[in-house]
Amino acid sequence: MYDATLLHDKILSAAAAARLAVGPPLTAILGASELQLFLLLAQLPPNDPSGCETRQVNMPPRLPAQLRPYGRRGAVLEGYAHLERQSACFFCSLSRGFGRPKLARHPKKSALLAHARRFETTVATTPVNVNARVEKIDDPRKELESILLSLQKHAANHVNLSRLQLALNGLRQKPGDESIRIAILGLADGPARTNTAREVLRLLLSDPLKDSEAWEQQVEQHDLAEPMIIRIGAENRRSEPAISLAKDNLIREIHISSATLDGHNLEILLADTNPFPPASSKGALDGWEDAVLVPVVDIPTSDTGRCTPIAAPVHKALVVADGIRGAASVLSSMPASENVSGVLKYAVNIPEYRPTEASSLPFTPIDINTARMGLGLVRKDIGRAIEYEHLWFQSNIPQLVDWLKADILTTPGNITKPPVRELIASLLRNTSAALRAEEARLSSSSNARTHPRTLDDGLAEWAESAHSELQEQLDVAFSGGRWRKLGWWKLFWRVDDVGMLTSDILAQRFLPEAERGSVFLAGRMMEAGFRLSKPLPRSPYSNPVPVPNSQSSHSVANSDLAKPPRREISWPTHIPDTRSYLQTDTVPALQALAQKLVLQTLSTSGLMTALGALVYVGTLTTTLYEASAVAALGIVWSMRRMQKQWETARDFWEGEVREEGRKAVQGVEEAMASALTESSNSSQGIGNNATTTQDDLTRAKDLVERAEKVLKGLK
Repeated sequence: MYDATLLHDKILSAAAAARLAVGPPLTAILGASELQLFLLLAQLPPNDPSGCETRQVNMPPRLPAQLRPYGRRGAVLEGYAHLERQSACFFCSLSRGFGRPKLARHPKKSALLAHARRFETTVATTPVNVNARVEKIDDPRKELESILLSLQKHAANHVNLSRLQLALNGLRQKPGDESIRIAILGLADGPARTNTAREVLRLLLSDPLKDSEAWEQQVEQHDLAEPMIIRIGAENRRSEPAISLAKDNLIREIHISSATLDGHNLEILLADTNPFPPASSKGALDGWEDAVLVPVVDIPTSDTGRCTPIAAPVHKALVVADGIRGAASVLSSMPASENVSGVLKYAVNIPEYRPTEASSLPFTPIDINTARMGLGLVRKDIGRAIEYEHLWFQSNIPQLVDWLKADILTTPGNITKPPVRELIASLLRNTSAALRAEEARLSSSSNARTHPRTLDDGLAEWAESAHSELQEQLDVAFSGGRWRKLGWWKLFWRVDDVGMLTSDILAQRFLPEAERGSVFLAGRMMEAGFRLSKPLPRSPYSNPVPVPNSQSSHSVANSDLAKPPRREISWPTHIPDTRSYLQTDTVPALQALAQKLVLQTLSTSGLMTALGALVYVGTLTTTLYEASAVAALGIVWSMRRMQKQWETARDFWEGEVREEGRKAVQGVEEAMASALTESSNSSQGIGNNATTTQDDLTRAKDLVERAEKVLKGLK
């Protein structure tokens, strides 16, 4: 075994001497074994980390005294500065080819390979902070942000995207220094607009130790019809990420400074709003949050006054009303839940009202005039501070100040602000409720789904009962008293009742149960999920949809007979259309025939009677019997013709009603059978869509559960 230090020193001395061409040769200095070891080391490639770098670290070279640098660099080694630049050990510098430029056949390829090797060397030699990567993955804020983004992708129809974006903006900011947006909404009293919201904002942010500032005048002169954003202490924080609603000065902004609110990243949205829908029931709480905490503001988009509504989600909202009518509007729209007191506050301006017990009221009564008077007194004379304090607390404005400051101040220790946590919790709660409602709807639809064979059996039963009803009901109708009242000999005093009696027969006896059964069967088809891509086939007697024509539009508009087009319905209308056809086309024709026959019979009988009388008077040989015979012949002939034609018309109308009823039943049966056939062919696709929807709901529910767990562990 060789002494490593001694061997290293001997090799260094020999190598330096050989390199500088001074001293005895290597064979004279090193032995055979040492020379062999030296040659093996000299054949190693330069910068080989498996040998040279390790040896350089474990065995630092000790140069002789004559080779040690003097000052910054030795005079002898000054000509070999490239060795230092390439950071190679002394043994590698003696290897063959070290320091010589290699001529590559493909320069570009060699350059790319060298570039790649350089990056590989950097990655291999640079220490990797593994803990930082694990900390990034285990960061609850990053994980919660990723879950919310996935929820936005997979449950976009069941989540409020505006509030979701606000929550994502909060998670992307520094913990404990998130931007908090509060809305001060002035409840409009009809077309009139009040100044209560502007006064409340001015009183909340004004400094009693300073004179009236410029921003106070801007707020007083602002029209609540246009929204305004007030950024508190934002002048010094423009470089930091914050929630921004205004783009290109579309919304007026005011930057103010407050001694108590500066540095807490607070934004206030001042806008007007209409009365909210009632939210007294617990089920209406989700819609109420979307209406109150996501106010819609109008953004002007052109010089013509056209505006575009944009949702402006907020963390907290202060609804300000005025007077007794405002209190009534607040009470009607206030939710019954007590979990919203931290995110919503109602304030009603009731001048000179002193409540005996403030906690008994669901809203905060305030007195704007009293607070304004106290603020004016202390600004004029600081010595009247006690009077100002008395008036200030008498106006109940301090309650609003405490609510405004609650949970919005910057928290130490990188702890997430409570409004951000409450926003995410509310968003997840509402999303979970929407997913449960959608899942219940799909489950109900799946449970109510009927097999096509059951519907086929129901259609067959309906067709059989409809044909039986048609035969039985029409037999009863045409053998009943109404039809017998229309005998041929009764037409003389019932000719005007033909239309009424026949219409009653059609309305009461023409397939009333079959029509209701067809509607019920169509409803069962829709409930079973057999929805049609096109409307059911219409009856041949249905009213056609009129096509607009430029030439006849004026005449159609002025015509009393012009009817609006019938909207498409999802059940067969063959029976009502056929009944309408019989009532509007055949009944008037039957009544006209009855009137014609009565007129012909009376006229013929009258003429023949007049002829008999004329013969009797004009001739002396004609007896009264003969003249009466002429009149009787005319009357009998006219009566016989009337009887024959009327009975033929009655039989024809009766047969037409039966035939049209049979066609109507057959049309309904064919239409519903074709609908069932088409729906059965596409039922497989419907089942696949339902399965896909259920999978999406399951994935979204898992994301919500994961987000709730991560939110509990969020600082």
